[in-house]
Order: sequence, then C-alpha cells, then structure tokens
Amino acid sequence: MVRLEPPRPGDRSGSPPPVVSIVIPVYDRKPMLERAVASVRAQDFAAWEVIVVDDASAVPLGDYVDGLGEPRIRCVRREENGGVAVAQNAGLADATGRYVAFLHSDDEFLPDRLRRLCGRLDSEPLEVGGVESGHEERDARGTVTVHEPYLAGATARDVLTYRAGVHISKLLLRRELAAAVGFDEALRGAEDRDFAIRLLRRTCIVGEPEPLVRIERTEPGLRTQPKGGIYEYLLGKYREEIKADASTHGGWWWRVARAHAAAGQYHPARCAVRRAIRSDPRRLRLWPLGLTSLLGDRVFSASVRAYLRAARLVADD
Repeated sequence: MVRLEPPRPGDRSGSPPPVVSIVIPVYDRKPMLERAVASVRAQDFAAWEVIVVDDASAVPLGDYVDGLGEPRIRCVRREENGGVAVAQNAGLADATGRYVAFLHSDDEFLPDRLRRLCGRLDSEPLEVGGVESGHEERDARGTVTVHEPYLAGATARDVLTYRAGVHISKLLLRRELAAAVGFDEALRGAEDRDFAIRLLRRTCIVGEPEPLVRIERTEPGLRTQPKGGIYEYLLGKYREEIKADASTHGGWWWRVARAHAAAGQYHPARCAVRRAIRSDPRRLRLWPLGLTSLLGDRVFSASVRAYLRAARLVADD
C-alpha cells in the first residue's frame, strides 16, 4: 500500500482547489462531449472542476468550452493526437483537486455521483486509494443493464487475468496516487486495464454498489479498433507474471489470436493460436483451430468464425 500525504492547497485562482477534478479526454465527438459536460453540471455537488482535454480534434473545442461561461470548466488543447492515455495524463497534470475522476466523452455521471463518492472517500483511511460505483449500461437496442463495481476488493492479478473488469469512468481516486501511477502512453487501447493493474499493486479500491454512471454502448468508438498488437504489448509488459501460470499464459495468447482474427489479420492470429496451445496444451478446444491454422488464412478464418459462433451459443444457452 502507498500512504499519501493530504494534498496542499493550490493557488490557481487564489482560492482553495476544488474537491474533485474531472478529466474528459475527447477527440472530435462534440455532441457526446456536450452530454458528458452537462452531466457534470447537473451534479448536486458543486466543488468540482472539469478539464476537457482536446486531443487534436479537427475542429478545436476551446471555443465550445469558453462559450459555456463556466469558470469551473477549462480546455487543454493538444496539437497532435496522442490517444486516450496521453490525454488523460495531460488532464492529470493540470488537475488541482484532492480527488480525480475520469469521464469518457460517451459516458455520463448520474446526478448524485460526485457527492456520494467524494463523501465515501472522505470517510476512508488514506490507505484506500479510491472508490468505485456501479454503473448502468445501455446498448444500441436501448437495453439497460446494471453492473456492480468491478475493482472493489480486486487484486492486480484479478485484472491481469480478466477476472475483474475495468471502466475508468466508474472510479474516483486520490489525485496524487493517480498521478503517481499514470497511464502508459505507448497504449492506444486497454490503457485503463493497464492502469488498474498498476494501481492495485499500490492500493485498494472500495465499492459503492449503486449505479452512479451511465455507460453508452451505442457507438463503436475504440471498441472496434484492432487490439491484437495492444494485447501483445501487454503480454510482453507483464510476461513474467503471465507466464507463471499456464492457463493465464494460454488465455492471453488466445485473446491475442481473437483480436487479430476480428481485425482480419489472419497470419498473426494463426501464429497466436499455436502459441496459446503451446503455452497451455490443456486447452483441448483450441486444438482443431491449431490444426486449421496450418492450412492457410481462408480455412482458418472460417474455423474461427464457427468456433466463436458455437461459443456464443453455449454462453447463451
């Protein structure tokens, strides 16, 4: 655990800093940003500031932010697009609050989110690094599903092995701790999972089960980006921990294979399937895919699609 000293008052405007800084990274998507910002302005808790990090949007967002006429909201403009990790680090560097929250531009805070989570973290000892709420998730069909906190009571290994989920918009963290952990700027995806792994090596998270965040799954966003290379990077970064358990090692290579296959990158997907089997030969269900991986992209791609369809049918049964 990391014990943090209470923050020192800031002097940005000659007044004490806000209790919480909200960092909103955004690239274009102004209509979504407007909704996210509106959800902060609707909070029943006033001691906040918002740092909108404009990650080199085609149309700069500074005029929109200035036009709000809200002194608690400011814009940090990046001239070169660096991705979410870079943008979130830029917001962290500019934040002054005792606590920090991150809000993706396609998500919303529910009205009592800041009051309840700040109150909870105020009551916890400094050894507790943050608090996480539940959330409601809306998909493209309008179906709303409620989820409990992912990281409350979880360990870094739970996150590494995907036994625990991660969504950064659900967390409220001590700012100094969040800044000490930081986001890996080499990542343009899965940066939140990487952050959570390193965060939980230092501290623990407590949970507020009520859904206090609304997460939209109605837009493709970053979920459609090719992630095979991202997962390979993380597999290398945490190689020793991953390799320590054959099931975990094989699972990571299968994750790499699925991601490459989803992006139509069949050659690296075929290689990754074979690595998954070598890492954990007990994954008997992958052996047929391992065989078809030797027969070329066309046969392999058809086999992967059939495998995943069957897996979905079993999961839905």
